Amino acid sequence: MEKNYENYTGIDADLETSLFEYGFIWTKNENDYHFIYGVEVNNEYIYNKFEQSSIPIDTNPIDEWGWINWDDVEKFCGMNKEEFLKQDLPYIIYDLVSYYGYEDILGSSYSPFEINKGDLK
Repeated sequence: MEKNYENYTGIDADLETSLFEYGFIWTKNENDYHFIYGVEVNNEYIYNKFEQSSIPIDTNPIDEWGWINWDDVEKFCGMNKEEFLKQDLPYIIYDLVSYYGYEDILGSSYSPFEINKGDLK
């Protein structure tokens, strides 16, 4: 796993909070978004095992996840489908992972890895 996270961003303004509390950071490459997301928490509910996945920048959420019940997602996120889909793709994916779980949205975790807080600096 890489050790350079300077191009990553997350849900929170603080990268450590985004990764260890929300379990979700990403970077945008030429053709895709590369996500690192939490798959396991410790006794204090801090993410301590992670997985990675990439999704093409031009992914259409309706086509990619056609099975999603958008009415349920609307209620969960507090916005209508149109507002929800206007978000940048990483925020859409984060909300979908929050509702359905990482496995249904980003795939199974076969080789979880650790990242230490000091690695993000």
